Order: sequence, then structure tokens, then C-alpha cells
Amino acid sequence: MILMLGGLTSEISAQKKGRAVVCFQSDMDCINCEETIYEHLRFEKGVKDLKVDHVSNTIFIEFVEKRNDEKELAKVIEKKGFKADKITREKYNDLLEQVKEHGHEHDHETHRERN
Repeated sequence: MILMLGGLTSEISAQKKGRAVVCFQSDMDCINCEETIYEHLRFEKGVKDLKVDHVSNTIFIEFVEKRNDEKELAKVIEKKGFKADKITREKYNDLLEQVKEHGHEHDHETHRERN
């Protein structure tokens, strides 16, 4: 419940600042795949928060709506040869939780928040 409220609060604050959040499910195989996607997304226009995780095959992007959009961000991922299937924030959280429950967590989720 707290996780859901935290996500809702984050989405509300993102909307207030003219930001949007998009989540993708991908097909990464390893840490190198994760780093490749991260490196190509982190300098995209308007990206403010970015989490890429190869274990759960998820990508979380918070971006400034006036500077970028979901389709363009998906194209960046696909251009590097990876899937970019849009998923809901709930599905994203479920995938992370499944990884956690199965003990496949790792300490190297590529994450960076830019201000």
C-alpha cells in the first residue's frame, strides 16, 4: 500500500512540474545490455530520472513533456536493438517485486536522477 501511495505521489509531483513517466519492458540479457540502454537514454532531451534493470528487464524514465515523448524514447531503445514494450507503472512495480521475491536482486540497477 505504501509503495502504491509513493508511486502515486511521485506521478502527481511529476505532472505538476510538466513531467511524465513512461515504463518499458525490454529484452536485456546482461549488465552490458543494461549499460548500453542507460548510456543512450541518459543524454536524451528532457530525461530527468532513469532506471534501467536487466534482471527485471525494465526501464523507467521520467522526462519533461515539452522536451521529449514516449514514442521518441522507445525509438532510442529500439535503435540499439532492444524491445521497448510500454507497460503501466503498476506492471513495472510488479516486475520489480517478482525479481525481489525470487531472490534475483542485484546491486547494480543503473539509476540516475538529473535535476
